[in-house]
Order: sequence, then structure tokens, then C-alpha cells
Amino acid sequence: MRSRGAPAIAVALSAAVVFAPLAVAQQQEPTLQVTATVKNRGLVRAETGPCATYSTVTSPGFKEPITLSGDANRLSGNGWATIEAGSYTATVQCDGKTLTAQFTVLPLEIHWQLHPAEVEPGGTITAEQNMSTGCYATGPLTSPGFAAPLKFTRGGNFGRLSGDTTVITTPGTYEVVFQCAERPERSVKTFRILGTPPTSAPTTPPPAGNPAPKPKPKPIVKPKGAPETGGGTARG
Repeated sequence: MRSRGAPAIAVALSAAVVFAPLAVAQQQEPTLQVTATVKNRGLVRAETGPCATYSTVTSPGFKEPITLSGDANRLSGNGWATIEAGSYTATVQCDGKTLTAQFTVLPLEIHWQLHPAEVEPGGTITAEQNMSTGCYATGPLTSPGFAAPLKFTRGGNFGRLSGDTTVITTPGTYEVVFQCAERPERSVKTFRILGTPPTSAPTTPPPAGNPAPKPKPKPIVKPKGAPETGGGTARG
């Protein structure tokens, strides 16, 4: 009776010899990957590995260093890009090696909405913004056409905020200024309150100069006459 154990062992050893070099060849070299194109002050993601020891990911294009977490074979983290547009290099230390990756921060684009563009006197107007963009407003919006400041009181997905206010009753076109927080850029939109704008009454122009003062009347001087001597009849 023939034994089948010896051939099976031989096949297993043969497979081990064949696949051992392949496993060594498949070991990954550590790399650093960063979001290639990032919105101004937008979210940026960094990934690296495999790394037994590692540092934070740093770059002049980050608002602050990105802290990594996760499995040693795939470490990742999120951060925020700078407000300065341009090309940048990200760096991380992985098992004593310096890994780098290139990325680009895009110029600022201010995204916010104001609607409707035309509103009835005393009607409601709405503004919307996205907190995840490079420009967001932290305070209320004001306008000469608002009866009260517009506050962002409603939250939504992905950092979206919105709010309402009432417009005044005077027809006309008005501006609303959206000022970016923590940076000097701003955006201006207009809206119109329906109706005929009031016309201002004509004003009388002021005199060209001060009028000359009127001369004071001269006092009337009565002449002094001769003393009375009688009735004027001669006596004979």
C-alpha cells in the first residue's frame, strides 16, 4: 500500500519555496499621498504607510499639521489648507525616511446666495453660505434695505447655513456685504424692493454769500428856533 503523505509534503514545501520570494517582493514601500488639488482653506486629506513609527504631516500649505491615525499599513488624517493659493510640498517621517507629496491650493472663490433678487416691500429675504469653503461669515449680514440684521440660524449638511430677515418698505435697490471671517476678502450682492422709489423734494440752494447789512437809519435832528418874542404886532 502506497502512502500519500510524502507527495503532499513535497508539494507544500515546493509552494513555500516558490511563494516566499513573491511575498518579499510584494512588501510595499512607504509612500505619502495628499489631495492633489485643494480649495482655498478647504479640506485636505493625507495618507501614508506602512509605517511602524511616523510623525505628523506638515506643509506650509496646511493651516496646521495633520495628525495621522489608523492601521500601520494605512495611516490617514484630515486638515485644512492655507488661505494662500499656490503649489506646496507635504512632508512626513516614516520609519526614519522622509516622504513627500505635492499639492496645489486653488485661489479663493466666495460662495454664498441671496434670494429672491426682487422682494415685495416688507417681504422676506434669505441668505445661504457654506462654512466648509475658504470664506464664511461668522456674524449677521446687514444692509440699508434690511429692517433687522440677517442672522444664520439654520444649519444643514456639509457646513451649510441659512437665515432670513424682513426688508424695509421703501422701494429701491440695496447692497448686502458678505465679509469673510479671518481674512480681508468680501463679496457684495444687491436686491431690489419692488415699487416706485420716492423722489426727494427739491431743495432751495443756499444764498451765494451773506447779504450786506442794511444801513441803520440816521436819527432825525430838529433845528433849534429863536425864542418867542410875542405875537408880532407893533405897538403905537
